[in-house]
Amino acid sequence: MHKFDVEGGFPISGEVSLLGGKNSVIPVICATLLTDETCIINDVPRISDVRDILSILKLLGSQIKYITPSQIQINNKNLEFKKKDERVIFEKITKLRGSILLLAPFIFRFHNTPFVFPGGDRIGGRELSPHFSGFKKLGLNVEYINEHFNVSGNLKNNYIFLYESSVTATENLAMLCSTIEGESFIENAACEPHVRDLCNMLVKMGAEIEGIGTNILKIKGKNNLSPVTHTVLSDTIEAATYLIFGLMSKGKIRVKNVKVEDMKSILYVFDIFNIQYKVYNDSIEVSEIQDMYYRKELGFNNMGIYTQPYPAFPTDLLPQAITLATQVKGDIIFFEKMYEGRIDFAEDLVKMGGKFIFLDTHRILVKGVSKLKGASLIGKDIRSAVSYLSAMISAQGKSSLLGVEHIDRAYPKIEVLLSNLGAKIKRYKI
Repeated sequence: MHKFDVEGGFPISGEVSLLGGKNSVIPVICATLLTDETCIINDVPRISDVRDILSILKLLGSQIKYITPSQIQINNKNLEFKKKDERVIFEKITKLRGSILLLAPFIFRFHNTPFVFPGGDRIGGRELSPHFSGFKKLGLNVEYINEHFNVSGNLKNNYIFLYESSVTATENLAMLCSTIEGESFIENAACEPHVRDLCNMLVKMGAEIEGIGTNILKIKGKNNLSPVTHTVLSDTIEAATYLIFGLMSKGKIRVKNVKVEDMKSILYVFDIFNIQYKVYNDSIEVSEIQDMYYRKELGFNNMGIYTQPYPAFPTDLLPQAITLATQVKGDIIFFEKMYEGRIDFAEDLVKMGGKFIFLDTHRILVKGVSKLKGASLIGKDIRSAVSYLSAMISAQGKSSLLGVEHIDRAYPKIEVLLSNLGAKIKRYKI
């Protein structure tokens, strides 16, 4: 385990150039399993989720080589799911939420596929029913065995309606449909940028996909997908998080390699907070001089700022936005519609001086402006941990943060980056 010691009160200023995002790189790596030939993936972030997913591939026999620190070569020609490795593979799957995206490639490669329920952040229930109902439409059987399940059967093309626009279900089904001869349809598909990134990769591998970026995908697959060279899409959540570090610390930050068009809902909330920012072709900048206050005249009703599937405001940015709101004048309601445990993290921000009213398990009222002070906290998931860190960077006094391994899952060597931008932060092994 590791911890961060932070001395707050120093502005975070400078430039951050993003690599690929966590939510894009995991499905992209998993999709390389759909071909026997060598794939090259660019802009791979050095995060623990990538290390963990690659360790599973290596147990299956994948040949993986880092060409540069951010470029990997993957060859999956001679794969085998050995019984002797099953326990270790399952242990790794249960510790990584993104490992659910191995399920479709496993079905394609191994046909009769044992699997376990994946792990991940503790922010509430995330059921797999959308995956399983989609699999059944494609001719597969799902059998439950204690905490395991087994998927078997022969794939066929079909029309799939997802009752929930699940991101990972859409990605798993898009991968499977890309390997089936004939046309398949996915209705109520997720539209997130990382879903679009995966679909664009599958097209380069030989699948024909119409409707990319919409909620109806028409996929004409082939059973011999081609190798691909693909550059991973950067992450809007990571981009916004670094901008929030700048805003919290009263620094001037420019984040580069950003798909600005994917950040409309995030920038809309910035407008609600009266945040001044500049948009360039592939970057966004916030200045050190801000007068942040809640602009009610822009139209939010009593529901406040609420999360919904893309292109609406993302659940993965809600903790960071709640933390930022402690420095915004006014009373602001946040409504987390997806996960009942998402806003629990704010209870510990009270120790730092945050002022909140917890309305119910899904809604919180933030009373700004709060004067934050140093404290010792424990991050329990990626988004809460990085939100605590942004609070500590801006607080007066010294803080310590446990649960750093959660941040490592999505933000590569964040303490090095922040130190280079002016933060006083050190990592310790404990």
